[in-house]
Amino acid sequence: MKNQEFLKIPSIWERILRLVYPVKCMICDEVLKEDTALYLCETCSKMLPYYRKEFCAIPRIPYINGLFAAFYYENGVDRAIQAMKFNHQPLLSRTMAWLLYREMVKEKFLPDFDIVIPVPMYRRKEHKRGYNQAELVAIKLADYLEVPVHIDNLVKIRKTRPQSSLKREGRLHNIEGSFQVKDPALVSGKSILLVDDVVTTGTTLNTCAKILYENGASWIFASAIAIAEK
Repeated sequence: MKNQEFLKIPSIWERILRLVYPVKCMICDEVLKEDTALYLCETCSKMLPYYRKEFCAIPRIPYINGLFAAFYYENGVDRAIQAMKFNHQPLLSRTMAWLLYREMVKEKFLPDFDIVIPVPMYRRKEHKRGYNQAELVAIKLADYLEVPVHIDNLVKIRKTRPQSSLKREGRLHNIEGSFQVKDPALVSGKSILLVDDVVTTGTTLNTCAKILYENGASWIFASAIAIAEK
């Protein structure tokens, strides 16, 4: 693996801070050593629900040439992602990005990506939360892959209802026309890796990919921390 700076031992100041505010496993809440790099204990690491499928086309997500997920959305991975999103734990994104990268590079045929793009949030929602978790994961993942990341070109231009509260048909209508590419020249002719935290029906990824294709993208792949189905 080319880029392992994240796995270096934390600085002395960070280790001192961790003595006061201990780092815990994102799955089981076990207190970890102050010099740990990943927010994950050894026991939970061995029990992660690995998806173990390479980049593959999925009929219900036709605009994605290949989808990769590191885990199933279960067995603690679901709680960890929810904590990252809703319990104001953005630092978990670094562990998530490393685990996603680690699984991706095990593949025999890893696509060549020109740019990495996170699935965007509506700006007001992002401001309220303080961050876009998909963006945090995408930035770190792009760093490991040594590929540029574009965080301001694909944008969400209107507020929508939470996708998790809707059935598949409702999800399609909910986000139709909600994404926009600000500068088509930056995606034209490019092989793009879209990054999200969780894939359920794939509606959001498919909608993002469709608008990217309409603006000239050549290939669109997607990676997610977890997929919410078997």
